[in-house]
Amino acid sequence: MTLFALLIAVLLSFFSYELITYYQRKTTIQATEFNLQLVSHIIEQDLTNLTSLALTASTNSSTNNLLTEYFASPRASAKDAVNAFNSMQEDFRMNLSNGYVRRLIAAGPEGKFLQVDNSVSSSVPLTVHNIDKFPGVSEANAVKWGEILADPLSPSMVIPLILPIYGERASEIGTVYLLANTSVITDKLQGYALSADSRLLLSLGDHHYTLVGDEVIPVTGAYNTVAYTADKPVGPQTALSMLRMEDNEEQILVSYQVRSGVTISQTISNEQFAPKTNIWILIMLGVCFLVMASSGIIMIYLTRTISLPVEKLKKRIDKIAQGNFLQDRNIEWNSELGDIGRGINRLSQDIVALMDSQLADEKQKQELEYRMLQSQINPHFLYNTLNSIKWMATIQNATGIAEMTTSLSRMLRSIAKDNRRLVPLKEELSLLDDYFLIQKYRYGSNITMACSVEAEELLAGLIPRFSLQPLVENAIFHGIEPKGRGHIQVTVQKYSYTEMLITVEDNGIGMNEEQIATILCEPDAESKGMFENVGLRSVNERLQLAFGENYGLAIESELGSCTRMKILMPVRQKE
Repeated sequence: MTLFALLIAVLLSFFSYELITYYQRKTTIQATEFNLQLVSHIIEQDLTNLTSLALTASTNSSTNNLLTEYFASPRASAKDAVNAFNSMQEDFRMNLSNGYVRRLIAAGPEGKFLQVDNSVSSSVPLTVHNIDKFPGVSEANAVKWGEILADPLSPSMVIPLILPIYGERASEIGTVYLLANTSVITDKLQGYALSADSRLLLSLGDHHYTLVGDEVIPVTGAYNTVAYTADKPVGPQTALSMLRMEDNEEQILVSYQVRSGVTISQTISNEQFAPKTNIWILIMLGVCFLVMASSGIIMIYLTRTISLPVEKLKKRIDKIAQGNFLQDRNIEWNSELGDIGRGINRLSQDIVALMDSQLADEKQKQELEYRMLQSQINPHFLYNTLNSIKWMATIQNATGIAEMTTSLSRMLRSIAKDNRRLVPLKEELSLLDDYFLIQKYRYGSNITMACSVEAEELLAGLIPRFSLQPLVENAIFHGIEPKGRGHIQVTVQKYSYTEMLITVEDNGIGMNEEQIATILCEPDAESKGMFENVGLRSVNERLQLAFGENYGLAIESELGSCTRMKILMPVRQKE
């Protein structure tokens, strides 16, 4: 038990360690994602403002129109240049992020250019002779925040945004060159909480940089990332990956896309979300010690309250197995085990009662077997007696008595020896003929019966034994006998492809609806005839038990005219 408890404690400690690590990693990633998202939104606003400033010179604005007149017109004057410069300067002044613009240059053909900048004392003036030092000025290629370059005319590090200047009919007539100070990125990261073993990274296009304070340092060496699938980011613009460092250490990289081509990332080392191993080992050892101490106390308690009582109960059960059924009051404690002890004492008494009952049942069984053997003699004697009467009647030419005796013998043999629950309809009709023959000699020509079968294959259908005889008996005794004479028609016909309908119709006195309901709903306790326990209600119940609730007996009657009893059942040739 102690080993089991120790195992549970170790497993709990292990899973707790893993669970804490998982949730701490998840929380750290979500917090990093939130911080990057907050910073990125501020940076994105400034980059959007700077892009808007460059676009005013590039296309579809009053400044662009003035630049088009200055650059594209062969008759451009100094006044056109001043107008275009004033418009650029006004756009520059109105822009909310102009403090991050190092210089804004609009360059056209034939050495024409205009510049708006934030004055820096260490900057070399821009002239026709040094404007070619700016890459992309002479070519109309669009570059949007793709890398960090050194300003050719000052010691500043800048991020270039190069756009074509479009004139009439979307023709390219020049280039707008915006240099943004790297402080547009680094100013937003002042006070950013960063652990000692984490880094902030900036990705511009395919170029990667490390952000340290106000400095932007290019990443040297390989920049390899692989997919990270252990966790999922919260936002759709956040990506998680594994970054392999220079010393082959892998760290989780949380990246947030500021805008197309610009991404801010932060690395997270495993040590940031792993609990302190030494403290965790001490906690686990303390837990193990508490488990061992608790196990010892529990073991002593369980030995006194469970082990010893269970041993006594086991010995008592062994005595019962050996045949000692006397009650033992010493095992009836005031506890749950005492309830078991009381149950064992009751069990011993029940066994004694069961044994006495079994002896009584055995005696009763022997007596029933004796009576059954004795009763087998009676039918045999009755058949022999009926055969003797038959042959005596035949010798004396009393054919009626002989026929009645033969029919009665067949019916009694069917009752006594046939144990089948369902019989073919052909046998049931044969039994009905034997019964009617006996009644025919009683009533003479006052009753007649006819039977018609629509299809020969219906005779093979199974029907519960003695289902038709009670119907004919009811028609004779309750329909025709009060009237004096009458006719019974038995019809067998198809009702559907898998069902048949048997109709027993008489032209007797009929019955009302109340009598019909009484016959089908109440036990037929006063049934008369030679089968006292077989009534119409019994026929209906046996049909439903055999074939289901959808089948059974239905009665239709017209008072003073006729009665029709209908049996609906499936055509079934096997039980």
